[in-house]
Amino acid sequence: MSRNDFIIITDSDGELPLSIQKEYSVPYVPMPYVIDGQEYFYDLGENTDFKSFFSKVRSGSIPSTSTYPPSYYVDLFTPYLEKGTDILFISFSSRLSSAFSYILNAKQQLSEVYPERRIEAVDTHSISGGMALLVYEALKMARAGKSMDEIIQWLEDNKHRANAWFTVDDLNHLKRGGRISPAVAAIGSILNIKPVLNINREGAIVSNEKARGRKAAIRMLSEITLQRAENPGESVLIILHADCEEDALQLRSQVEAKMQFKEVFFQYVGPVIGAHAGPDTLGICFMGKEND
Repeated sequence: MSRNDFIIITDSDGELPLSIQKEYSVPYVPMPYVIDGQEYFYDLGENTDFKSFFSKVRSGSIPSTSTYPPSYYVDLFTPYLEKGTDILFISFSSRLSSAFSYILNAKQQLSEVYPERRIEAVDTHSISGGMALLVYEALKMARAGKSMDEIIQWLEDNKHRANAWFTVDDLNHLKRGGRISPAVAAIGSILNIKPVLNINREGAIVSNEKARGRKAAIRMLSEITLQRAENPGESVLIILHADCEEDALQLRSQVEAKMQFKEVFFQYVGPVIGAHAGPDTLGICFMGKEND
């Protein structure tokens, strides 16, 4: 088997920029969400009406998310294995979704049917744009002829360098999804506290900083980026917003006034992440110092 007889697959919870997905023809799992009784599948924005989704949430609709059973991944992987193609799946944090365990279950089932094939799954311990940075680099490495083992090693060595920092406007969305406690949400709302959150080494959402008000939170995101980003001239920056483009542009302006990145992607937060974080979530993602 040649070094590149494998394919990289991911899921839309990683919010890989659609332009990258198109350029590299990346197969991905469109993760499901439900709002107002209707089920949708997030397609990285190709046909997603972001404004309509966040408008509904602002009006009181409560979205929900789910994942697929192991049988879905068995059906997804089988055609590649039958063609003699190995699989590298780059996954959303196992601490925030059960999808990774279902992928491993499918791997176990299929390894018995196709013992000569490889199915490898990497838990990025990340979400959204942080995960997208890792997937993007893996795709570039594969195109350059790197082996699956070389890419897996790079992912394991660098996944804690994928910084994903964000702030939310309404803590009740995170409370509803069990991401923070009711007490933290209540106190934060009363004091107009805007937490600045990130993903720790175990892949869980944690609050590392607190800002009094929205403008202070945006400045804090900018300052964190300036302090933690490494080799920006050779790196990628991803800014995501949940229908708060003006704030996102302000954040971008603050960062770019002092630091220039090789590539910048500016996009909406998808409905799956948005279902848990809520409208007006603002995030910034880059490769930098390792998460503590």
